[in-house]
Amino acid sequence: MKAWILSLVTLLAVSPTMAEPLVYEGTEGIGKGKHIVFIANDHEYRSEQTCPALAKMLAKHHGFRCTVLFGVDEQGSIKPGARLVPGMEVLKDADMLFFFTRFMNLPDQQADLLVDYFERGGPVVGVRTSTHCFNGQKGKWAKLNYNYSGDDYHGGLGEQVFGNTWEKERGQSHYGTNHQMGSRITPVAGAEAHPILRGVEQIHAYSGAYKSHPPADAAELLEVQVLNTFGPSDDINTEKPLVNAGWARDSYVAPSGKKQNARVVYASFGASEDLLSEDGRRFLVNACLWACGMEDTIKPNLDVSLVGDYAPTPYSNGAFYYEGVKPSDLTGWDSRVMPAAAPLAGVDDAKNVRRRRGALANRPELKAQLAEKYPSLYGPDADLPVTPPRTKTK
Repeated sequence: MKAWILSLVTLLAVSPTMAEPLVYEGTEGIGKGKHIVFIANDHEYRSEQTCPALAKMLAKHHGFRCTVLFGVDEQGSIKPGARLVPGMEVLKDADMLFFFTRFMNLPDQQADLLVDYFERGGPVVGVRTSTHCFNGQKGKWAKLNYNYSGDDYHGGLGEQVFGNTWEKERGQSHYGTNHQMGSRITPVAGAEAHPILRGVEQIHAYSGAYKSHPPADAAELLEVQVLNTFGPSDDINTEKPLVNAGWARDSYVAPSGKKQNARVVYASFGASEDLLSEDGRRFLVNACLWACGMEDTIKPNLDVSLVGDYAPTPYSNGAFYYEGVKPSDLTGWDSRVMPAAAPLAGVDDAKNVRRRRGALANRPELKAQLAEKYPSLYGPDADLPVTPPRTKTK
């Protein structure tokens, strides 16, 4: 009872104005009359940047109505991986869901609305960490957790909807080194005729590769080659053979256990910097169209250019996200994702400076900016703080 009361008080702390979702209203195009809802709430890969950038493209260029829901703090500012995702009511009239989450733990009232969407068989496109979208969820929706072991919904929402969860032997695991090894993603041989792959030749992803095991009922679409370089190159890591990076399927299992005949697309890339790849954007736009049943409208030269200024920051857990940004700060076609005036979080935390500096090693422009602002942490003469030796836990 105490937990329920606490959840209610927390929900009420976010005012209706602060909780208003971000909406990009398309006017003309192939998506006119269709509503796509984006849920951006992961701790690490900057879904709060990927989702509004993609939503603007689909609305401006193709006429969709796109609503973006974010994890927010009690002041209504965007907070990656937050406990609250207000505005879930918009899922009631959504034609499609774009899902980019990681280890969420939502109040039951919000989880109810998400579950309702899957119970009515809504189509979904998920990226990156959406295979492990819930963790620590308690009570009636504990079965949504990525590590749920019950036979009634094994592997949680990620496995039952996308066909995969975060589990090395049968699901996913890291493949390559984040911030050091970029990824070359290409169509699977023999899959080139699939509508989602029209115009898609080669994607460069800055997010480290995942080794993914697609479900048996999937049409495999993408495979990934790990590189020895962070940026695009021909320097292939020969110790890392090609592995799967994305697929499509025609059904999933809703939390009630009911099989729903609905289109699903999953891709293991999608971090904010990955949208710098034109073919990466093209794949995601095509995936949304296919999930909506609009494959006849997919052309190899659809407009997938970015709308407004886009300034993606490094993926990192607990740092390099923009602080104090409200969803309303991102309205309009000319808005910058994210606002230039917003400060970066976590960059002055000396306890984790080693990890931050590792993330900046292959991002020299950002490193130079931070070195000027925080010379004792990132400058050329910076002294790394003493790190206590690690102790193994049983």
